[in-house]
Amino acid sequence: MGHLFLDIETYVARDNHDSARNPYHGDSKVLAIAYNHYDTFRPPIKSEIKQPTLLKEWDFGEKQMLTTFFNTLRSILEKDPNMKIHGFNILKFDLPYLFGRMRAHGVADEGELHKILYRHGTDMMQLAEMLSNETRAKELLWEIDQKELNQFFGLQNREGTGLECSLHYDNKEYDKLEERVLQDFNFEQLMNAFYLYAKRLHEGTELNN
Repeated sequence: MGHLFLDIETYVARDNHDSARNPYHGDSKVLAIAYNHYDTFRPPIKSEIKQPTLLKEWDFGEKQMLTTFFNTLRSILEKDPNMKIHGFNILKFDLPYLFGRMRAHGVADEGELHKILYRHGTDMMQLAEMLSNETRAKELLWEIDQKELNQFFGLQNREGTGLECSLHYDNKEYDKLEERVLQDFNFEQLMNAFYLYAKRLHEGTELNN
């Protein structure tokens, strides 16, 4: 049972910011796909984390980039049908956006896209809702962003916004865009931080009983 950590960067059109969230606009586009696959039963610990693979639209074009990633997932799943996909907000954003763009390019039919993309895994945004001080104070469970979660665990935050990343793309400043994408990829650290936090809470509960 392997683990694949996933993040995508999408294009924010200057006159249509919804292109970054909705894959069905004319300006919608995946700019980069960052992923890390670990062929291990458990997720990696800190010493086992490696540099992610980065697929870039400016190298391949969007269709070829999406096809390459889809074929990679299919190849992994042929060997490990129980592989899990993890990330932050992947259920609401990354996976539906990839589904929409792959569908638009005819990478595969909808049935196969759903079978390959929608795997068991962990959406850390859903776990993060329980950590927000504001959420607990108001007795509500609502979304918190990755920057707030990074701050909670003391992890580095990426500088800049999605719009700035897209401006780098428009200006062909690909090195700056690549640096920002990789800076945001800390999902193995987040998962490990969640595990250690839950472990401390459990041990604290046991000590109080």
